[in-house]
Amino acid sequence: MDNKLGNIISELRNKKNLTQKELADKLGISDKAVSRWETGKSFPDLDMLFRISKFFNVSFENLLTARMVDDGTDDELMQDIIKEFNDMNKKHSKRIKIILIILALVSIIFTAVIIFTNTYNRFKVYQVGIESDDFDGINGIYVETNIKDTLTINTLGMRNVKIKDNDTISVDLYYKENDKEYIIQNYSSLDNIVFTNFQSYIKIDDLSKYIDNLYIRITIIDDKNNITKYNGKLEFTLDFSNNKIFLEDDDEPLIDSYESLSVDEIKKILLNNNFKILTKNILIKESKNYSINFLIDSNTINYTFENNGLNYLYSLNLNRLILNVLICDENNTEIENYQYNVKKKKIIKCTSGSCNNYEEAMAILNKNVLNLLKK
Repeated sequence: MDNKLGNIISELRNKKNLTQKELADKLGISDKAVSRWETGKSFPDLDMLFRISKFFNVSFENLLTARMVDDGTDDELMQDIIKEFNDMNKKHSKRIKIILIILALVSIIFTAVIIFTNTYNRFKVYQVGIESDDFDGINGIYVETNIKDTLTINTLGMRNVKIKDNDTISVDLYYKENDKEYIIQNYSSLDNIVFTNFQSYIKIDDLSKYIDNLYIRITIIDDKNNITKYNGKLEFTLDFSNNKIFLEDDDEPLIDSYESLSVDEIKKILLNNNFKILTKNILIKESKNYSINFLIDSNTINYTFENNGLNYLYSLNLNRLILNVLICDENNTEIENYQYNVKKKKIIKCTSGSCNNYEEAMAILNKNVLNLLKK
């Protein structure tokens, strides 16, 4: 019997300077098996023959042909070998498919993680308010994304200010840093103030870095060149953020029905319940114990009263259902100062105090004001 395959294996092994035991260790078999191959006493099966071809980087077909010559393979045995070879290929193909599927899943998961990292909590919507005695209120919204920031102020309510047709108006949007002012953008009208971080006078990649120190100033020059300036600090209340994997269903009915009333409907109801017109934009109702005013432009109810030496101010925006609570002692020192989202039933900002008496605040508002607005 020929020993062509054994000679090939021996020659390949010697070229790599391997002993029979070293080759056996590489292939995961015993050195006796290698010895029997090289002496022609046995042959590697097809799977092992395939592994040998890969290890020595030689043609599998040549090794297979050598084995067939050695054992004098007849046609019937040839068919068995071909079947065994096909089964082996199917097994390897299946392994490759499994590996490819695993790699594809890993790639999908990695891509999903990258997308999640780059988008999670990167979309935020703020309601815009203003802190100033010069303004009645403000109607605005700020949208923050990881690409573009947009601030839109639709209306600014000026307190006791009459703007004449021939007055010149200038609006500055600016921020403060180390007591210095940096103008971001200038407008020539109070109507439709829109700002994006792509149109700034100075380079601003992320407007959210400045919202804690963002201001607006309105300059009015009359026909006699008299200049009057009104300043206010913008306040931003987070209304939405994509910081949850599963969003809550916000389509459930709100706690009461007054949020569905228009401003004109609310105004009419309040006038029918002993509210008086203080200015064009303010309705007021006063008694010995409390004072209530309704700011028409911002659709906000303010309720103030004194009790046991403490001064209370409850302010509820009916558009956003944001409750502001401020409680001070007789020295005007803050006891409580916080914002509460009535719809979502959670504190969104706590400046001082325990910030937990919102149920009492809502009960007082419901009893004295909001019950008038319920359909």
